[in-house]
Amino acid sequence: MSIKKSLVLLLVIALVGSILLTGCGKSSNSSDKSSEGTQQQGGSTPKYTFRISTNHPAEHPTTEALNVFAEELNKKTNGQVEVKVYPAAQLGEETEVIEQAQQGILEFVRVSAGNMSGFAPKMDIFSVPYLFKDANHYWNVLNGEIGQEIFKDLESKQLKGIVYYDGGARSFYNRVKPIQKPEDLKGMKIRVMPSEVMLKTIEAFKAQPTTTSFSEVYSALQTGVIDGAENSPISLLTMKHYEVAPYFSLDEHMRIPDMLVMSLKKWNEMPSDIQNAIMEAAKASQEYQLKAWADYEKKTMDELKAKGEKINTVDQAAFAEVVKPLIEQLKPKFDGLIEKIQSVQ
Repeated sequence: MSIKKSLVLLLVIALVGSILLTGCGKSSNSSDKSSEGTQQQGGSTPKYTFRISTNHPAEHPTTEALNVFAEELNKKTNGQVEVKVYPAAQLGEETEVIEQAQQGILEFVRVSAGNMSGFAPKMDIFSVPYLFKDANHYWNVLNGEIGQEIFKDLESKQLKGIVYYDGGARSFYNRVKPIQKPEDLKGMKIRVMPSEVMLKTIEAFKAQPTTTSFSEVYSALQTGVIDGAENSPISLLTMKHYEVAPYFSLDEHMRIPDMLVMSLKKWNEMPSDIQNAIMEAAKASQEYQLKAWADYEKKTMDELKAKGEKINTVDQAAFAEVVKPLIEQLKPKFDGLIEKIQSVQ
């Protein structure tokens, strides 16, 4: 081989060696960076801060249950999730905060199914009067397949149903007179939630329904803009409506649950372990709320009587008879759901 060819061959070998060394160096550096990135990601646990809105006051048993939910979720995630509860409609009325949750602006809302019906029509099923035989029937429906089916309907509205809470049986209270029989409601202006079924129910009693904002009910009663409203004994007490509506008639025409609902957008952003923790914490909060509600309701009735509220029972069968034609009219609207609920034992 000539000297010239030998020099060329040496240059080629040197060049190839240089390329191989450079390539190995880059591969080694790339591997180091990848390992470093994984370690940092694994070493830093993401933290989440959630807000819950409710229009109930701070001392309400359902608000207390929301605080239990917040504490349980924090424990179950080892501090990874912090939840702050905003009572007394601090973040807005129920319709407003539902819209915020749909957009992913607000993580959780505690709302009544009656107000949710404006977003998911199937929720109006809970406003059907005298639908539930008793409290056991009510909870067998809510915590069973039907309750989950109704929650599933929320997902097309960008909402995720988490858990049901007791909203109590709803009865009429007013500033004018005791309601002894269905005819006594004729012509009275009664505030209800903005639910089509609730509006029709009040009309069936020949009364005039109005959808005054919940936070304005006190002043509306005080000034005579409305004659009465309907709600649970606990709401009557905690909102101090007894001060301006001295007559409370226990017709118990509806059982409309409260519910904890999450933004579907936020739910889908959560890893599965956080989703599981949310559901477990919600179950614990429901267990607390059911007991707290029952205890508080007993105390509430005693306290209302002590404050001078005139409480009377009624023949509920007479009231149920008035709305039977309405229930028949509503059956097609709910596509068999009324019959399914009625068949639950």
